[in-house]
Amino acid sequence: MFEPYIIIKFFHIVMAGIWLGTDMGVYSAAKKLRDPNLTIETRASMGNLSGILDMGPRSALVILLMLGITLTFLGGWGFNASYGSNLGLLAFIAGLAWLAGIWHQYWVDHPNLGEERPHKHIQFQNIFRKLDLFLRVIITGILFVVASLSLTGNGPIEAYWLSIKLILFSAIIACGIGIRLYIPQAREAIADIFKNGSSPEREGKLSLNRRISLFFVKSIWVLVAVIIWISVAKF
Repeated sequence: MFEPYIIIKFFHIVMAGIWLGTDMGVYSAAKKLRDPNLTIETRASMGNLSGILDMGPRSALVILLMLGITLTFLGGWGFNASYGSNLGLLAFIAGLAWLAGIWHQYWVDHPNLGEERPHKHIQFQNIFRKLDLFLRVIITGILFVVASLSLTGNGPIEAYWLSIKLILFSAIIACGIGIRLYIPQAREAIADIFKNGSSPEREGKLSLNRRISLFFVKSIWVLVAVIIWISVAKF
């Protein structure tokens, strides 16, 4: 009952639920943030709520990668060579470091009213943002290639369903990259509204960004749901 595989599998399922739940919370809060009929103060509060809720899916992605690699090895679905346990340990260490960087980014981006974060922390995040995006691109490519090779019988994954799942997971990360490419534009539009007030032109810029971002967000929801089904069905 309390074997490592069962425990890790439990947390793997929990994290998938947290991802979907908090991501939908981000969607609801962001919708209020973009509502021109609300006061600036209310929209700012929704922005803060959206920021903390967004840490759910951002953290879940990294944790699911860590747990997924370990489950693949422990469950005998792949990585059965001698490097399997070492790969799981490396994923755990790298994942914790990545998580620390992500939460540090949130801390830097959300200072208390009237406060400024130390310059060295801001400088670190300027570097980390680029590294974070680079890692996502690399991991997307690695997952897709490994899964594709495994489908042909030449990769380390032995289960067909898991290879399909990895391809879909790489698509999720790709959607996340797409969202991140539009985040700076959204922040600029929101900051302009908060500073200079609402206007049809400023709201129009924010609305255009929203339509593009929503495509990626809803794609992620569908992909996560399909991945959960595949994990249960194991066809």
